[in-house]
Amino acid sequence: MLTIVKGHCCYVDIRTIDNVIYPTFKEACFALGFLADDSEYIQAIKEAKDWGSGHFLRKLFVTILLSNSVNKPEDVWNKTWEYLADGILYNERKMAAIPGTIYSYSI
Repeated sequence: MLTIVKGHCCYVDIRTIDNVIYPTFKEACFALGFLADDSEYIQAIKEAKDWGSGHFLRKLFVTILLSNSVNKPEDVWNKTWEYLADGILYNERKMAAIPGTIYSYSI
């Protein structure tokens, strides 16, 4: 960042982009476009939801995290958690084996 953005005198100047002071250097780099967003990972999970189970999607998410190439993992989680949580409640209810419980699962 220091080699591309010139003329800054202090750390606050480096984090200031278009008169907005970002709390971290990483967020300032996102604002400048130096770091790519994680839209390809979000899109991959959204595409896989059509043919993969919730268990598979969670394994895919863990694989993505372990690749250490995600810039904002919390952003990926916030945009895909509905797909990743699919089937968890059904499995927990089934494991609890509460008498009289009707298990319905819709696709």
